[in-house]
Amino acid sequence: MPKVSQLDATYDYIRNKLTRGDLEPGEKLSRRKLAEEIGVSPALVQHALGQLEKAGLVECRAQSGTYVRELTAEEFANLCDLRELIEPYAAARAAERITDAQLKILENSCRRYHDCETRILQSQSQSSRELWNIHSELIDEERIFHGTILSAAGNELLTTLIQSLRLLAHVRHDFAKGSLTRNSDVAAEHQRIVAALKAHDPELARSSMLEHIHKGRDVLQQRLIENSEQTAKSASK
Repeated sequence: MPKVSQLDATYDYIRNKLTRGDLEPGEKLSRRKLAEEIGVSPALVQHALGQLEKAGLVECRAQSGTYVRELTAEEFANLCDLRELIEPYAAARAAERITDAQLKILENSCRRYHDCETRILQSQSQSSRELWNIHSELIDEERIFHGTILSAAGNELLTTLIQSLRLLAHVRHDFAKGSLTRNSDVAAEHQRIVAALKAHDPELARSSMLEHIHKGRDVLQQRLIENSEQTAKSASK
């Protein structure tokens, strides 16, 4: 395989692990382990990590290693500002163009999302790892749900931009138990968006999507602020 193709494959492999939530925010990345998984040299992995750092997905710390980047409260707020401008517009466009097949995909995603929320609420004694695994499933459903709406909107530039914004938001902050249990009605918000799309009502689709993003922003931004305060307290001891 040509070296350029190997580098592309290595970059895509690590990026996909970030997208799926296989790598947690703040987790240290092992060049050797990744190289063994992919079947390439550690040097090639290091090159790919350098590209991921430029994309803002990982950070290299001097004499420490490379880590999955964590989103700051300010960065998260900036990403939300962009999503609030773009995704409601995409939902309104989708309401005029969406197909029955796409609506079926969205309805199935809502059911799976609701199942995940039920699993979170049924057990208050799950470990952080177990909760993270459930969150990984939620990441998949968010990608399917919002990706389908963007597809229905019929604007490839919108799709590319929002996918990048969502990836940054997913990989850079702590989805600990507090975040998951405090935002347990996302499936219902998704269902309201689907109802608006099914009715082919652009304005209702736009307002439902905006409300959905606002609610998620409030919950997760509060969690980020709390995490920052906890980190500051620990550092001062």
